[in-house]
Amino acid sequence: MRNWYGCIGFVSLLGVWGLAESEPLFLPFFAFVLFFEYFWVTPDEMFVDTMKKSASWAFLANLFITTAVTLALSYFEMSSNPLAAGTAVGFGVSIAVFACSASVLERRERIYAKND
Repeated sequence: MRNWYGCIGFVSLLGVWGLAESEPLFLPFFAFVLFFEYFWVTPDEMFVDTMKKSASWAFLANLFITTAVTLALSYFEMSSNPLAAGTAVGFGVSIAVFACSASVLERRERIYAKND
């Protein structure tokens, strides 16, 4: 195996669990199927930089969203456990940010590589 980044695709198995248990909250995890293609990518420094950049954006999104949602739910007393709800929302947003930014940055890298 050339690259361990493809293992991110195994997160999509949570989507299968969502189908089996009829739980629609797990269905967005099917988006991680796209990461299986990274098993066949030869990692160069630009690819690794793309993964680091996507992870840092996801971390910042998680930090800000978790804080904002937890404070909002605490202030308006909309949840019995605002920290758990804020963490869940922050984690979901960070997964979406990582997947979208990795996809966009990878496609941009491929387009620029063709033009050179």
